[in-house]
Amino acid sequence: MLLRLQKILSSYFNSWWIPAVVFFALLAIFITATFLKLRNLYIVSDFGIISLGIALLGILLATIWNLIKRRWLKGLLNLVMFVFWAIPCGFYFLFLISEAMLGQSKDGFADNLRIPEDIVLSEPKMEPVAESGGTEDAFLAEMLTTVKTPGNEDTSVTADIPALVRLQESNLEILRRYLITSPEWYVSKDGESIVATRRWMMGSEWRYPFGGYFSSFDISPVARDGIPLFSFHLTIRFSDKPWQQGSSHSTHIQPGETAKVTLYNEMNEIMSVLGSNQALSEDSRMYESYCVITAAHIIVGVFEKSESKERRLTKSALNSLNQEFQPLAEHPTWKTIRDTVPSGSFRHRELSFELMGSSGDYASEIWVNPGEPGMIYLKAFEVTKGTSLSAGRLFKESNEFVGWSDDSDELFFSNTRFTIPEGDRGKPYAARFEVWFVPDSGATERKLIEKVFKIEGFES
Repeated sequence: MLLRLQKILSSYFNSWWIPAVVFFALLAIFITATFLKLRNLYIVSDFGIISLGIALLGILLATIWNLIKRRWLKGLLNLVMFVFWAIPCGFYFLFLISEAMLGQSKDGFADNLRIPEDIVLSEPKMEPVAESGGTEDAFLAEMLTTVKTPGNEDTSVTADIPALVRLQESNLEILRRYLITSPEWYVSKDGESIVATRRWMMGSEWRYPFGGYFSSFDISPVARDGIPLFSFHLTIRFSDKPWQQGSSHSTHIQPGETAKVTLYNEMNEIMSVLGSNQALSEDSRMYESYCVITAAHIIVGVFEKSESKERRLTKSALNSLNQEFQPLAEHPTWKTIRDTVPSGSFRHRELSFELMGSSGDYASEIWVNPGEPGMIYLKAFEVTKGTSLSAGRLFKESNEFVGWSDDSDELFFSNTRFTIPEGDRGKPYAARFEVWFVPDSGATERKLIEKVFKIEGFES
């Protein structure tokens, strides 16, 4: 299979006409679909934009490849084809953009909806500007300091997290309550497992990026000065079963053990398939790794993508984890939780629910206290017809185990990201969002708060 793929790619990049024919075929198909108004195939149209972009890039890569190999005529022909087809491609994209702005919604959901005048309507706020983190986010500050430190060639990592291991062995419920109380962690249901994913602070507010991955691109331009490219993701999964996910690039380490981490470089793999010995550019020298540490009741997963072979962020994260849970391991009590979570983890105000974002991409900020352990999640309905919005998707993207206490005036933080595909940009409508609570006890779920917002979809 690999040899066949290598042969296909080799034929593609060594040719002067194949990349152009592939692009022309895709362009003809999707221009036809657009002008025939195939509204039921809007997903195909979205896929077409991506396909055309990749195909056009393929012509450019074939141009560069043939010029590198000193096949001047083929390289010149590829270049001509690239310029020739880039012009109609650009016009096609402009057409799609103008249609999206002036035409009907692709799914038609919001075309005939009107916002009632007799309802209390809130508008989503602007999301906070990305910054390197506030003073409460010591973890992120340590990550940024670490990634600036030059690395070496040693890929060894020691799974030295004794405080966390001891805590999960003797006081699993205290560990879980700490994680759901602290805004530093987003604790949600993922299939049959409960997973805590590291949040980070944007300015003075805790935020959960899509998928829980944060990178140098999420930091403001000013704060990013001098910070190398990186991507990072940290999870604690509650499970008594061996880790079955991941890939061949994962490195499994037992607590206390030291192991050489498997590194993966995507560009190296691509160049290998193409049979190229060309040296990688600086921007392409990014090594990925995924360390999996399995204890009795939890699985710690650390993803790192950075330029250094040394897993600096991984080692720094494990060290920070051990320091974070050290006080709780020594004194596993609710008082210790209250004393060690970041300031601002509790509020004494009325229940609140806010949305941030626009065009189908939203983040929530919720402050509640259900008075018992359990999970909250969102439901959403278009106001005039009561149509449910993205029911399955919304539960998956919005569920979170939230903090609680016996003091009903005390509120706990929840924040997540989710998408509302129904509708279109520039066609707002009113949607009622409801925050529901599912008790761990098995009691009937109940609604905690609701609020109506003016929202838009994102052309699903």
